[in-house]
Amino acid sequence: MNPEARQEALRYHGLVESKDGLALTVQGFRKASRRALELREQGDPEAVRMFTLDPGDPLRWEYCRCIQIEAYTDEVHRSGF
Repeated sequence: MNPEARQEALRYHGLVESKDGLALTVQGFRKASRRALELREQGDPEAVRMFTLDPGDPLRWEYCRCIQIEAYTDEVHRSGF
């Protein structure tokens, strides 16, 4: 994966690089929330707990960040990087 493709993948997943690693954008939070809804419907206990939290709760944002990092990592692996 070249640097441009990497940046595009980060942008697609709603992630940005920060001094502390990868941070979640509002777009990423929305995408992750949609994915979490699917997981909740499948009975995933973490997704169920996540939706009991206020949308502004840092734990909810961290959960969503992890979902997006996982999706980004899967894409990187599929690309052969």
